[in-house]
Amino acid sequence: MKQVQMKTLSDALTLGQKAIKGSTVHNDLVVINTAATITLDLTALVLARDNYELGKALASDRRGAVRTTLGVSREALAICRDIFKPYFGSEYNESWDITGLRGSIGIPRSADDVQPLLLTFKTQLAAHPEREHAGLEATAVHFDALYTNIIAAQNAVITQDAAVQSLKALRDEKLDALTKRIRDLMGELAMKIGPMDPRWLAFGFNLPGAEETPEIPSNLSVILIGPNAAAMKWSAAVRAGYYRIWKRVVGVDAEPVGVGTPADLDFTLENLPANATIEISISAVNDGGESARSESVTIVTH
Repeated sequence: MKQVQMKTLSDALTLGQKAIKGSTVHNDLVVINTAATITLDLTALVLARDNYELGKALASDRRGAVRTTLGVSREALAICRDIFKPYFGSEYNESWDITGLRGSIGIPRSADDVQPLLLTFKTQLAAHPEREHAGLEATAVHFDALYTNIIAAQNAVITQDAAVQSLKALRDEKLDALTKRIRDLMGELAMKIGPMDPRWLAFGFNLPGAEETPEIPSNLSVILIGPNAAAMKWSAAVRAGYYRIWKRVVGVDAEPVGVGTPADLDFTLENLPANATIEISISAVNDGGESARSESVTIVTH
């Protein structure tokens, strides 16, 4: 049978916890990949994962700080623009270019575009202090502070994004270490116990010698052939030894009920209840286990 897969970090953590339990109970089977060494790798991965998630949360907060600073800056620019209108006009013209507003007197929406505009507005106010309005915070000093704040907020995002990349690399490194540890444990066990030894299960592993479970049956069709009977057909499932038929009477059965175990690719359902909506599905079975159920087909009896 195929061994348990570790496709995600969650898979690795779950299998790691099971491996620790197995290595504790059957410590006579392991010398290198012991419960203690697996615990070290698992603990390191959990810490690295948590630090990465915290780093992402902080990066999100810092992006929020940029948005807040941008909003304050745009509001200040809009106020100051209105103060400038008696000097440059209510509509855009080339005289506005000296303020940094070119082609339009609309206030930009991005931090990268707002940032230089804060400097040009500051320069205008510093050159013409009579245009400053302290009550509205339209002063050169205030715009200098806004410029400093937005630069700092943007730099904080850049710094944190770099930190997040480092934290992700460390998390992935610890994930690789735990994954390798578990695979090494499989190899160590393979030298000690047989492929059908039930002790594999204690470590969270499948029995290497067991038959792989079948694939899910497909192309199920169900046709009524009488008032209380239906004919079923389906395509063969890979590795199937036989099939299990499942029936659920809507409004009666909480869960599907097994009603047959044919080896062939067809089956007749009999004694179906009248005037009922019935969901029918099928699974494939072999010595290795049972597949998931197919998508159900719904029929309505008369």
